[in-house]
Amino acid sequence: MINKWMAVVLILLLTVMLSAAAMAEEITADELCEAIDGSLYINLFDVRPAEEYEAGAVPGADNIPLEELKSTIQGILERGYSAMDADIYLYGGTAEDSAAAAEIMTGLGFTNVHYLLGIEAWTEALVRPDLLLGDLKTVDIYGNDIDSRLIADKKLVMVNIWATYCGPCIDEMQGLGELYRELQDQGIMIVGLLSDCSNADLSVNEKQAESARNIAERTKADYPHILPSRIIYRNVLTQIQVVPTTFFVDGSGQMVGQVYVGSRDASAWREIILNILGKTK
Repeated sequence: MINKWMAVVLILLLTVMLSAAAMAEEITADELCEAIDGSLYINLFDVRPAEEYEAGAVPGADNIPLEELKSTIQGILERGYSAMDADIYLYGGTAEDSAAAAEIMTGLGFTNVHYLLGIEAWTEALVRPDLLLGDLKTVDIYGNDIDSRLIADKKLVMVNIWATYCGPCIDEMQGLGELYRELQDQGIMIVGLLSDCSNADLSVNEKQAESARNIAERTKADYPHILPSRIIYRNVLTQIQVVPTTFFVDGSGQMVGQVYVGSRDASAWREIILNILGKTK
């Protein structure tokens, strides 16, 4: 038989659970799109199994499978994370999984949790997280529209991340321009990715873009130089610690080989390119 004190405890527990549930907000795909567009970095978690996430996810989502969500977030909290009022966005494979993930996050103390009713509620295109340049929709330093056709038929694409303030970046650009002119007929593309020519909302910083154009023209680095889209910013630039940093992708935008930090001369880059091509045949 439940005594009055046990009843009080049960009532308190139910009140806490209902309060936590009330802090989680169901949102639509349009509302999630607005949140994604409104921030360079969004706390967006896909709680589906890894293989489902890898097949296609909402742009900018990180994968934490539902069964690992509580322990993973607890580990983050134990390391000192304290922004419990940060906006958290979630979705799973089903509405039930999304709601379960939201309950876990509110139960851990997060006060602004938003969840999409399953992946089927998402009305826009999904992207493969492993395709770093797969959803290539941006502009170059001259304002020209750039899309995936830039790399679609290439054997190998070298992506060189640089900045207008970076001396070593600029020093290697003449050699990269020479390589581009030498190898482009063999299906090799070189793409410069600017890290400092965008404003906080990723609109073009015209002053910096003019500086980038002057540098590219002075060094005869006449390969395409692009600005980051939101997806490229999140998937690539947030992972970069220093410039120049260089990586390679295939024609689909999937990474090939390792990441290279620091500048090199044309001879060293030629050797690296040929080595990667030899391994991918």
